[in-house]
Amino acid sequence: MKIGNNKRCPRCDFKMDKSLGVCPGCRLNFSKFNEATNEEGKHALKMGEKDRVIFRLGYPTDVKKWVMVLLCVFLGFTGAHYYYVGRKNMGLFFSLGFVVGILNAGLMLSYSSARVGFWWDIFSILVLAWGVVLLIWIIDIAKIVFNRFKIPVSREN
Repeated sequence: MKIGNNKRCPRCDFKMDKSLGVCPGCRLNFSKFNEATNEEGKHALKMGEKDRVIFRLGYPTDVKKWVMVLLCVFLGFTGAHYYYVGRKNMGLFFSLGFVVGILNAGLMLSYSSARVGFWWDIFSILVLAWGVVLLIWIIDIAKIVFNRFKIPVSREN
């Protein structure tokens, strides 16, 4: 991220002159970082090597923006756009939120005659949780369109 004549390292957030090609804080080589791919980032996350992964703004060569937009718009409430880039924990959060929301909607319809009491309070709280998931989904659409969605990338060496 560039700040005037300075930029920040995407790995360690060290502030440095923008002309430097290597971060003095963590020794990240920026030319190699630009060649990093999401496929290698997904593999590193799967292997538990989180120290090799950098979450980057913008799209590496192996991630298509139009695919991300379509996945987020049409299947984003299930977390499909997170699964596509290998961020499985957030994808699971969205999937669980979707299932809870669907089950909650069905239960609310079946208990619609009893709009008071313990169960109705539980249903109301779950609707609020589902609303949070849907709000994050809408924010993710904007992040993807404006290249602000963080995508994990890595390099083998």
